[in-house]
Amino acid sequence: MKLADVAGIVAGAAYGNIEFEISKILPPEDAQAADLTFLFDITEQTDAGVVIGNCKVSGKSGIVVEDTKEAMFCLLRELSKTQRMAGVSPQAALEASVQIPESCTVEPFAVIRQNTRIGSSTYIGAHCYIDEGVIIGENCEIHPNAVIYRGTKIGDFVILNSSAVIGKEGFGYVKRKRYEKIRHMGGVIIESFVEIGSGVTIDRGTIGDTVVGEGTKIDNQVHIAHNVIIGRNCIIMGQAGIAGSSRIGDNVILCGQVGISDHLQIEDDVIVYAKSGVFKPLKQGGKYSGNPAREHNAVLKAMARLYRNSEVNKHY
Repeated sequence: MKLADVAGIVAGAAYGNIEFEISKILPPEDAQAADLTFLFDITEQTDAGVVIGNCKVSGKSGIVVEDTKEAMFCLLRELSKTQRMAGVSPQAALEASVQIPESCTVEPFAVIRQNTRIGSSTYIGAHCYIDEGVIIGENCEIHPNAVIYRGTKIGDFVILNSSAVIGKEGFGYVKRKRYEKIRHMGGVIIESFVEIGSGVTIDRGTIGDTVVGEGTKIDNQVHIAHNVIIGRNCIIMGQAGIAGSSRIGDNVILCGQVGISDHLQIEDDVIVYAKSGVFKPLKQGGKYSGNPAREHNAVLKAMARLYRNSEVNKHY
C-alpha cells in the first residue's frame, strides 16, 4: 500500500514521497526504513520511513492527522476487513428447523440445534455448539469453539470470541445430605454491539435473565454469574468476576482481577482499579481500589502514610 492510499483512509495530509510503498506497520522501536509507524509522542525516535502523527517530522515522509489514535483505529479497521464465503459447510450439522439466511457463513463441524434463528451475514466458526432455540442477530461473529446454550438471545453486531461459554447453569446449591444443584431455568440476553473475549463464561439466570448491555466490551477470562445485569458501554477487563444478582450501571470500568460480591449495585460511571474486592455498593462516578475497595484517593493517602520513611519506599 502506498502512502497516498493510507492518507485517504485516515483522512490526513500526506507529505514527502507520497508514492512510498509501505512494507509493514510496526511500533516505533521495531520499524525500519520500509515501514510505517504511529507517533503518539512526536519527539520519539524511530527508523520508520513513514510516520503518522499530529505534525510533520523532519527528514521523513508521513501523514499529519488531528488525532493519531483515531488514525490508527481507521487504518487497522480497514486493513483487518475479511471476506468470508457465504454458505453452510457440508461438514456442519444443522437440524431441520434452523432458520439461517443464505448470507451467513457456517464453518465445518459447527452444530446448530433445532428452532435456532440466525440473522443475515452472521458468521459461525468451526466447532461451535449452538443449542436449541437460540436467537442470534445480524452481522454477528461467533468464533470457533464457542458454546451457546438454550435460552440465549444475542443482538446485532455481537462478537463472541473463541471458547466463550454463554448460558451454562450457574453455581447454586442447597445443602441437604449433600450439596444438590439448584436448576437454572432463566436465560442470557446479549444486546447489540457487545464483544465477549475468549474463555469468558456468562451463566444463565436461575429465574429471569442475565443481561449484558449494548456496547459493553468484555476481556478474556471473565466470569459473569447468574442474574447479573450489566449496563451499556461498560469495560470489563481480564479475570474480573461478578457474583450472582449484582447490577452494574452504564459506563462502568472494572479493571483486571476485580471481584464483585453478590447482590451489589455498582452505579453509573464507576471505575474500580485492578485487584480490588468489592463488598459494598459503589456510588455513581466514584473511583475505587483496594481490598475491600474504598475510595481510591483515600487508599492512596493511606498507602503514602504507611510507606512514609519506610526502607521499602527508598527503592521507588
